[in-house]
Amino acid sequence: MRPLIGITASTREKDGSISHELNDRYVQAVWRAGGLPILLPAGEPERAMTLAQRLDGIILSGGRDIPPDFYGEPPHPNTDTDDAMRRRTEFEVALVRAMAESGKPILGICLGCQLLNVAFGGTLIQDIPSECPDALPHRREQSFVTHTVRVVRPSLLAEWLRLDGEGEIVVASSHHQAVKVVGKGLRAVAYAPDGIVEAVEAADGKPIVGVQWHPEAQQDEPHAQRLFDAFVRTCAGE
Repeated sequence: MRPLIGITASTREKDGSISHELNDRYVQAVWRAGGLPILLPAGEPERAMTLAQRLDGIILSGGRDIPPDFYGEPPHPNTDTDDAMRRRTEFEVALVRAMAESGKPILGICLGCQLLNVAFGGTLIQDIPSECPDALPHRREQSFVTHTVRVVRPSLLAEWLRLDGEGEIVVASSHHQAVKVVGKGLRAVAYAPDGIVEAVEAADGKPIVGVQWHPEAQQDEPHAQRLFDAFVRTCAGE
């Protein structure tokens, strides 16, 4: 039986109503890994515990920016957020905490990595180009930037990726925000060459991992599908 994997959806407000979207790459990556993907639209935070009881694992997908008051900071001029993102953030923070309390696996991707960090009390760099002017490009309009990432070993992430050699991989990147102060109970386990944190995971070994890059967009990179394969196996209790 395929484990039930909830994937959170992007949320936008248009013409007075909320729409939910999810790139099919997430769905196909989970299906190839042996999971049964289920779209999770943002809803009331009170629904989080019910979902946590029914799901075998969740993937926090990419999207726009978290309202910075969630981590105690005023908004940067380049922060892209609105009431729809507030609704999504409230729901997903509650969902992360419910899943963590239930001991179930969580994989955060891009925004999902940032949300995971905020849910555990961490903070974010709101705009890499202006706050870290010496950083390499992490985003390009309408396409991904590729750069290397060094994964710390030992770590659960390195184990899931089945890395050898120097623990370095090439990733597809599209973000202007990143982890600043790592959340309580998490640890940084991957870095870009400029020092930007590229992944976090639970410090106690629980199956909670966030990656700043987009493995669902790297179908030709073996390490990308290995991440989904390992996550789904973990959700299946293997």
